[in-house]
Amino acid sequence: MKATLVMNFRMTNGKNTTVSITSPKDELTKAEVAAAAAEMVEKDALIVDDNHLEALDKAFIRTVEETLLQ
Repeated sequence: MKATLVMNFRMTNGKNTTVSITSPKDELTKAEVAAAAAEMVEKDALIVDDNHLEALDKAFIRTVEETLLQ
């Protein structure tokens, strides 16, 4: 299965943006994700159309199973 960490952030314009990270480490904790997200907000790591990250809205791991057709 393929795993992706999905982090949804609220922006300063009131809209949301998503950051997706493929192959997150196993046993990733909510606290680790929250700390990373807080640092992204604090360091102004992402700007979309002149809008800055304001806060993490939610985060989750999406898993997808791929089956090769034969």
